[in-house]
Amino acid sequence: MAVISMLLLSSLTGCVLVNQEKSIAGDMVGDLPETWTGGHREIPGGAITGWLSDFQSPELTKLVHEAVERNYDLAATYARVEQAQERARIAGSDRVPSLDSGIQTTRSQNLRGASFQSVRANSFNFSLDVSWEVDLWGRVKNLRDSQWDLVTAQSNLYEASRLSLAANVAKTAFEILESQAQIRLTRRNISSLRTNLDILDSKLEAGDADDGTALEISLSRADIARADSNLLAEQQQEDAARRTLETLLGRYPAGSIKALGSLPRPSREVPVGLPSDLLLRRPDLLEAEARVDSSLKELAASRKALLPAVAITGGAGTSTTDEFSDIFDIQNLVWNLGQNLTRPIYQGGRLKANIRLDESEKDELISSYAETALTAFREVETALAAENYLLGQVNALAQASEESRLAEGLSRSQYEQGLVDIITLLESQRRSFDAQSSLLAVKLELLRNRVDLYLALGGDFDHPLIEK
Repeated sequence: MAVISMLLLSSLTGCVLVNQEKSIAGDMVGDLPETWTGGHREIPGGAITGWLSDFQSPELTKLVHEAVERNYDLAATYARVEQAQERARIAGSDRVPSLDSGIQTTRSQNLRGASFQSVRANSFNFSLDVSWEVDLWGRVKNLRDSQWDLVTAQSNLYEASRLSLAANVAKTAFEILESQAQIRLTRRNISSLRTNLDILDSKLEAGDADDGTALEISLSRADIARADSNLLAEQQQEDAARRTLETLLGRYPAGSIKALGSLPRPSREVPVGLPSDLLLRRPDLLEAEARVDSSLKELAASRKALLPAVAITGGAGTSTTDEFSDIFDIQNLVWNLGQNLTRPIYQGGRLKANIRLDESEKDELISSYAETALTAFREVETALAAENYLLGQVNALAQASEESRLAEGLSRSQYEQGLVDIITLLESQRRSFDAQSSLLAVKLELLRNRVDLYLALGGDFDHPLIEK
């Protein structure tokens, strides 16, 4: 009767604490977003890399897939997903009884009396022991579910890493293409400048030079030297970008990057009226949600640690003092069954401190989630606005490049006819080169910004979040 009374008293006390917990949780949830992932949402498979088709470059798509397969950082992130899964399985194992077996053998001997007669004693035991903490309040379940939420968080972090890797591969490949185009442009410019210098040298050798020829020769040589310096800088940039891409692909240092063609242009414009729901599939946002889910369950488990705990223990086995083979005799069977009811009374404030700690961590994660959401909206709007500005720049620089090429051709023709001096020709060539170089740089920036838009949206324009 005493045991039954204790169980009833503990159960009633536990119900009061659980009701208090639900009331506190209800007040707390009022400040949270209406829904969390809770493992019921899934990022569509085509969203992460589906945007690659917008660039219509099979070589680029192949590079991204190679990076996903071979990148070491991504492999490490995937290993952390597997680690999180095993931690969740470990946490879930506490919900089921544990079974242990053992065999214990001892032998002792005493020497008694003046004759030193020996007395030998044997003890042989075989046991199967069972222990189980009855999860009355769901505390162990909360801990297990918290770990599975962390698995979801880590999985979303893997998807975020995969998307970031694809974006970095694409942007680095575009940088290589832009550097190659700049190198070709600079070499053409150097060739043109050397042609001018050859003409001046020919005039000097032929004795047709005037008072300004020396100045013109010096200016031409200065422009050639500056162009040579630009060429070396562009080659250095291309070399660095190649090494970066090889590292992303897991090839460095023995790998080689084949020609990727020319700078692509996105095959589709940004759709008008992109739904904001696309942001819900952002892996970093889903990761933040999952971590909040985990913290709420950790907090619930900490509160339930104040409640009584019931553990059941039992065992069965055999015991004998005769021969070892007798432990397999069913007549030597022994068994035991017990239960243990415990309730924390005083632990120096440790349990309540754990609750306050979990509440503080929960508040931190909620604030981090809100910051992540605000960052997501800012990044999308910034990328969308930049798309329009950059398109305007591309159109303006394309016109400037075309006009400057025409002006360069006219000035060369007039210079050969003696209508303008070399300074006018050099200035027209410089303007033409600068306009074409700036156009290449802005085209690269437009491509980089489009990739940043895919990053901000969490993928392409076509695959919304899947509700399970």
